[in-house]
Formats: sequence, structure tokens, C-alpha cells
Amino acid sequence: MDETAGVAVQRGQALLDLGRAREAEEQFRTALAAAPGEPTLHALLAQALLRQQRYQEAHDVSRAAVGAAPEHVMAYSTLAASLAGLKRLPEAEEAVRHALALAPEASVLYVQQAYVLLAQDRPADALVSIDRARALDPEDADAAAVQAAVLFESHRFEDADAAVDEALRLDPENVDAHRIRGLLALRRGGGETAVQAHRTALRLSPTDSDAREGLSVALKSRNPLYGLMLRYGMWLKTLPTGMRLLVLFLPFILTRVLRPFEGQAWASVLLVVVIAAVVLSWSLEPLMNCVLLLSRERHLLNRTARLSTYAFLGFAAAALGVLAVGVDTGPARLLTLALGLCLWAMAIGSAHTIRADRRKILAIGAGVAAVVAVIAFAGAVGGIGGLTVAVTAVFLSGIAATWFTVFS
Repeated sequence: MDETAGVAVQRGQALLDLGRAREAEEQFRTALAAAPGEPTLHALLAQALLRQQRYQEAHDVSRAAVGAAPEHVMAYSTLAASLAGLKRLPEAEEAVRHALALAPEASVLYVQQAYVLLAQDRPADALVSIDRARALDPEDADAAAVQAAVLFESHRFEDADAAVDEALRLDPENVDAHRIRGLLALRRGGGETAVQAHRTALRLSPTDSDAREGLSVALKSRNPLYGLMLRYGMWLKTLPTGMRLLVLFLPFILTRVLRPFEGQAWASVLLVVVIAAVVLSWSLEPLMNCVLLLSRERHLLNRTARLSTYAFLGFAAAALGVLAVGVDTGPARLLTLALGLCLWAMAIGSAHTIRADRRKILAIGAGVAAVVAVIAFAGAVGGIGGLTVAVTAVFLSGIAATWFTVFS
């Protein structure tokens, strides 16, 4: 490596340490122009690209580094990170294994392996990796923070608290430790403690999408009802799958059980409470997003959450409009149509909380339901008969969409 490349690398590494990944990228590209066959430079460039979340480019550069030097540990590590960013998790795990085969005593690689395993929802395996990392380097704050994350996902919350304290003792400005502290506070219902922890994480890493999303949830958790629903949702995740399904279907079961007692005051009150709880659990998220959109913290909502909220408002407004016309003019099927649109509003308003592939299915369904609803409404207002099927389709698809969102 000549002097030009060496100076550029030093500058690039300094810029990377300062969080100025774009400028670091320019320096590493300058170094590569002077020494194009150097695999370390490819790996450093990949790191700069990873910091900018340009995962495909980082993958291509890392692959070039691996091709140039098949025994280059750093190249395999950056390749694994890029594959994880692309959600190609089994391949990322394999790349980390290659790196560990070359450097079995590198604690940072076990930390990376734990990240990948945790992303595959394998907390038990991740805990084995992170325990190995901590044994190799007990003073590594990043390892302690990842250990806290793994323990949190394993529902060992007291141990996670202790791991967060240890990570912050080692490094008071560890972003992941502050973020996990915020998640632990959210589990207890959120409020100002959760807000402060996530604000600190976002201050330390302004581009961290997890910290931004966590702060968004923490701000909404200051609403007592939202905090209560948040605790309920986190408790639900700790249950075995069968028990979780039973709890989800419990409101429906209760409405069936209470049917013989219709007309009795206690049964009517209990039925109203059950229905209100169900509606609240499905509508509180988009409603709180609406509040956040009207505040100075609106930037915390990412594009997907904003689109979900706008779609919620559109369906909710349509439902209210159809209901107003139905009450005024009288066609009973308009009331059914309004209820169907209301169900779709609740479902689409939480679309940002589900996986991207399932979100696309929900969005297509919402578009079709909107078109069918327009046809049904126009037909009802115009006195055209035979549109009961369209109204029923919107209503039943609204029920299906709400449950699809819950189980996704």
C-alpha cells in the first residue's frame, strides 16, 4: 500500500470513528484507486457502506474482498453484516462461521453471530454465542449490550436489567444498552423513563432506526391506555403459542357464552366492556400515531407508519361518511358497509407493525376493498339492487383483515 492509500485509510478510519460514514467512504475509495487489489480496503469500504445502510453495495464490495483473500477475517465479517442487512440470515450465519473458523478467539465475531441468531428468533443459540464472547472479553460493552438484548428476548428481564447496567458501566454511551433499557421500561408500561432512554440512544446515534422507532413507541406510551395495551401485548408474547391463541379468541368466546344472558344488565355491561377492549386494542395504535403526526415529534414516524396512518384516516373518514348517509337515508346495508370500512381502518392502521411481505398483501386487499366499497355505496345511494354481495364482501374482508393483522 503506497503513501497515498495509507493517508486516505487513516483519514477514512478517523471519519468512521466520528460517524461520518459518507466522507469515510470517499477516503476508502481514494485508497482503493491507489491500491485496487488490497482486500482490507474493500472491507473498510464495506464498513462505511454498512454504516449508511447501503447493504447491497456493501455485499458486493465484501464479496470482492472475500474473492481476493479467502482467508481474510474482516472480509467475512463485513459480508455477514451485509447479508444480515439484506435479511439473508442463513447466509449471514454461514459467513460468520467462516470468520470464526479463521479466528476462533475473536470475541467480536461471537457478538456478531449472536446478532444473526437473534434475528432468526433463536435466543437460546444466541445466548451460547454471547456467553462465549463475554468469556473471551469481559470488558466488551458491546457484548454486554447484546447479552442484554438476548436475555430480553428470552424473557429473562431481571438478568437483562443487570446486563444493561454492566454495559453502561463499561461504556456510558453504548447505544444498544440505552435502547434495551428503553425496551425494559416499555415492558413496564413506558412513560418518561422509556422516553429518556430512547432519546439518549437516538442522540448518540441519530440514524439508528430502532432507537427512533423505540422513541416513537415510548412517546405514545405516555398515554395510560396505550401503556396498558403495550404491557398486555408484551405479556402476550411471553405465552406459549396455544395459550396466546386462546387469549386472542377469548373475547369472541365470551360473546358466545354471554348470548343466553342477553337483556340482563350485568351481561350487557360485560359485553360492552369486552367489545370496547377489542376495538381499543385494534384502534389505539393508529389513533396514537395520528396524535404523533400532529406533534413536533412527527419525524419519528417512518414512511411506512405515516402511510398506514393516512390509510387509517381515509377508511375511518369513509366509514363515518357512509354511516351518516345510512342514518339519514335509511338503507340498512349502508350501516353494514360502514362497519366493514371501520374494520378495514383498524387493520390498515396497524399495517406498519407487520412483516413487509404480509403488509403488501394487506395493502392490495385494502385497495380492492376500497373499490368494492365505492361501488356498493354508489349503488345503495342510487337505489341499484343486487349489491348486497359487495357490501357483505367489504364487511367479511374487514373481519379477515383485522385477524390477519393480529396474527401477522
